[in-house]
Amino acid sequence: MAHATDSQPPTADDLQRRQSVLARPATILTFADLDAERQCIDVRSPAEFVAGSLPGAVNIPLFADDERSRIGTIYRHGGREEAVATGQTVVDGKLADLLAAFLPFREKPLAVYCARGGMRSRAVVNLLARTGYQAVQLAGGYKEYRRLTLASLGRFRPRLIVIHGLTGTGKTRILQQLDGAIDLEELAGHRSSLFGALDRRPNNQQNFEAALAGVVAGLDDEPYFIEGESRKIGQVFIPKALAEAMQTAILVQVHCSLATRIARIIEDYPVLEQGMVDQVEVILRSLKQKLGGEQVAQMCRLLHRRELPALVRILLEEYYDRRYRRGMSAYRYSLELSSEDIPQAAAALRAFRRQIIEAE
Repeated sequence: MAHATDSQPPTADDLQRRQSVLARPATILTFADLDAERQCIDVRSPAEFVAGSLPGAVNIPLFADDERSRIGTIYRHGGREEAVATGQTVVDGKLADLLAAFLPFREKPLAVYCARGGMRSRAVVNLLARTGYQAVQLAGGYKEYRRLTLASLGRFRPRLIVIHGLTGTGKTRILQQLDGAIDLEELAGHRSSLFGALDRRPNNQQNFEAALAGVVAGLDDEPYFIEGESRKIGQVFIPKALAEAMQTAILVQVHCSLATRIARIIEDYPVLEQGMVDQVEVILRSLKQKLGGEQVAQMCRLLHRRELPALVRILLEEYYDRRYRRGMSAYRYSLELSSEDIPQAAAALRAFRRQIIEAE
């Protein structure tokens, strides 16, 4: 990609276009007025986008990470005017590629944002307007979105029905068949266990909160279903208000046979490729202090022989079940039911929720 340099001074047309793109106010849209019809476009750098973005947004960066860093350095040491001029020069050098990246969205209404709803998104919106796009600038940018998200989650203390049960009892499978359910593990990209990140892409805190806020916005009447979790799922934390609501919720316990639990875990964690075997072995060896070297060595032998039912049985009986029973010994459940048949368990929970609503 060719870049303009300081040795190539801008022409009069360049200066006129820059003035038009940067100085003219863009059409503004607030987050309150943002609807699902608009495709959100994040014009921040790739690193900013990965750190946190709007759900469903597409990243078309105005500056690459190194370009943003360089312009930031110029801003700190040379001032705003020099930084803006450098940014304009960088964009001039890749304008054709930038516009080409927008072509798949030619017929869609667009909502463009940057970090604070400032120069980057304004420049892109005005540039797109000159070339026939339906584009608006999101007021306040990602910073405003984060403020609104955190405020929303800070108020979210709903009535809940919390589903508890030993590992492998099918709690997540039940949630997937229920309306009004919040699947925290799906939103976190982590199964909330030692092996929870296997074949998953865990979310960071900002993207987890964004995904959760999106689910919350689509919920109807309380109470909602949720799986019992500790405050931390993988590397993310459940918002304080929701965690407090889970502590005062209606509790349900599901149970099924050990054989069913083992079969479900093997289905959920298919250890087929050598790379997966290696990851599992690393995790097993991390249990040496808790289970002892002999027990861990036995599990590793079972893993390499692909004797997974025997391996899972040891993990459940010697590790997971003991931890669960210690942590949940003081809980009192309003309903206990079998999860041998997932659809039947889901139907029973729907009926239980109706009873709660009708009794109000």
